[in-house]
Amino acid sequence: MGSCTTFLAVLVALLSGLCAYGGMTPAVAWYRLSTSALSVYALLTLPKEHVDDFLESYKLFEQEMITGTAKEHAQIVDYYKVVNHLCAIGEVEKMYIPPVMDLNQGIFANQMLWEEKGMADKLDIGAGKRVLDVGCGRGRIAHHVASHTGAHVTGLNLDPGQIKFAKDYATAKGMMGSSLDFKQGNYNEPLPFENETFDAMYHVQALTYVTDLTRLLKEINRVLKPGAKVSFLDWFVLPAYDASDPHHRHLMAEVKAVLGAVWSPLPSDYEKAFAAAGFEVLLSEEASKDGGHQWPLVKKAETFYLAANAFVKFLTNLGLIPGHVLVLMDRLSKGGESFIEADQKSLFTTSWQFVAQKK
Repeated sequence: MGSCTTFLAVLVALLSGLCAYGGMTPAVAWYRLSTSALSVYALLTLPKEHVDDFLESYKLFEQEMITGTAKEHAQIVDYYKVVNHLCAIGEVEKMYIPPVMDLNQGIFANQMLWEEKGMADKLDIGAGKRVLDVGCGRGRIAHHVASHTGAHVTGLNLDPGQIKFAKDYATAKGMMGSSLDFKQGNYNEPLPFENETFDAMYHVQALTYVTDLTRLLKEINRVLKPGAKVSFLDWFVLPAYDASDPHHRHLMAEVKAVLGAVWSPLPSDYEKAFAAAGFEVLLSEEASKDGGHQWPLVKKAETFYLAANAFVKFLTNLGLIPGHVLVLMDRLSKGGESFIEADQKSLFTTSWQFVAQKK
């Protein structure tokens, strides 16, 4: 495909930017555009086996728990090595819908606000402090937390591809080693850190693949210093969900696929695990400022992806790009309306926050 692929990658990214990044500063807009271009190129040149493995990995989200098998491990990696490119085309490179901090802003701006005011500022961290990011993805949250607080952040993630993105970006920004570090690892295994290494820890919608939450929390407790705080943001089933209602079950099944979620916890599941692992819960609440509904932000993202889908379909019909790109885009956007309806019905939230402290 050669130069034609490069041209199309840049063209799609630029058009994406016109749709999604209006109002951003030039520096942020350029970063988002360049990231989109790289992601589009990656998708255009994706090997067929990666496409097939990604589509097959969605069977994982039909389960209710991860048991820790090698097959599940492979499915998680197969999912993320493609979905991270799909998400990075638009505003969700960090692969989470943030709590609503300001409905006048888009997803990216709300992520930045949440990571500062909603999370990092609650962890009592600054220069000289060491922070653990569990499920760090491409490391963009870690980069923001380190830049905002002056702390050193270490990210842990299962997917080697995303760890490479994280390291490359940190190196390009001159922060690798001095402010950022990243390790590949499985949080369902003993954490690869010494006792009492970190002053704080956080995760952002990353624990749906946990096999034993209490065991993981005990490991996190082990690597934290006495008095250290943690912030957890994740998705939870809410009391309005009725498991006996077939429509509710249908909505939740599609929501899980949209989120890439397996376990469907209740807030009480986390409260019990925190207590068993030696933490005191300081905060347990819906973090969104609009009463807990994120669907307006999802609508903004949906508008962008529908436009991108239409453009990709146009190029596919002309034979200018391979057909698998449209298949991937369709798979990513499937279930978006169910997400919105279920959120409007308050069946679930993806923005429930716990702040806890090691006793």
